[in-house]
Amino acid sequence: MSEPSPDASADGDPTPDPFRGEPGGPVVPDGWTHEVVRANGIEVSYYRAGDRDEPTVVVAHGFLEDARCKRRLVNALADPDSLADCGFDVVAYDARGHGHTDAPEDGYAPADRVADLVGVLDALDLEDVVLYGHSMGGSTVAKAAADHPERVRGVVVEDPAGTRWPPDFDLDEVADGLAEDVREDLATSFTELLATYEDPGDDDLAAAVDEIPPDLYATFARSDQRQSEHVAEITRAGYPALADVFPEIDVPALVLRRDHATTLEAHRDGSPIEERVADLDLAAALPEGRLVHVPGAGHHVVLTAEAAALAEVRAFLARLDDE
Repeated sequence: MSEPSPDASADGDPTPDPFRGEPGGPVVPDGWTHEVVRANGIEVSYYRAGDRDEPTVVVAHGFLEDARCKRRLVNALADPDSLADCGFDVVAYDARGHGHTDAPEDGYAPADRVADLVGVLDALDLEDVVLYGHSMGGSTVAKAAADHPERVRGVVVEDPAGTRWPPDFDLDEVADGLAEDVREDLATSFTELLATYEDPGDDDLAAAVDEIPPDLYATFARSDQRQSEHVAEITRAGYPALADVFPEIDVPALVLRRDHATTLEAHRDGSPIEERVADLDLAAALPEGRLVHVPGAGHHVVLTAEAAALAEVRAFLARLDDE
């Protein structure tokens, strides 16, 4: 079932069940399949695209998003004419508390997120995979690659959480605010949420929306209605410091990083050059990896600098294929 145009009659009313804002099953992008698997004690929603006879790439999305927000990446990986001589078997799953995956009250610590990912690998009988993660998902795949190198062929990390950790702000205060924000989204109609992407209003929201292509506005608005307030516990639990994780990744690794000259991160005091140097120092600890600052890229590296980012992914996957 393809991504439909917004329909006020179907989506315009406030959601009667806060965690089930999307009526029925998920809207599945063209060429994808959707299934649910039992992993680490919960029901995990996942999508699959591409040729199952080819190597598998497992994609982990970012915080407050879902797997469908990675549609452009998944389609590029699955397309035999896009990234390599052959397409890949691509599995993109919804993280705990996101999308159509279960949202228990607990289980949001970094170790739980890694266990959920490994549980998906186990349930689908996947070995020798490439892991790809963005933001929160980047932190998860990095730690999974460090802890389970026997399962992983290589890892791609897109602007991951935990690059400078611990932060200099109160995690409990931020988590409480996030929970309230999620509750507000769940009480808002799809039509109203979609309108905030089309006309975001305040500067902070406008900067975030500016990274999202208009053809994905409906996808991101749906993801806003598929969160649980329990995901705020991810912020409260925090992320593993990548300075500790990177030295333990004993598989080929590629880190795609934003362009600090155009999209400097919040809560950073350094100049763009100082931030680039800090990134490169961090990545120098990778036993077999490299970090690329993608020119013009924001936090959503692939969405904001698609051609350059996918060229780096293409080269990385080609080198893996040659090994």
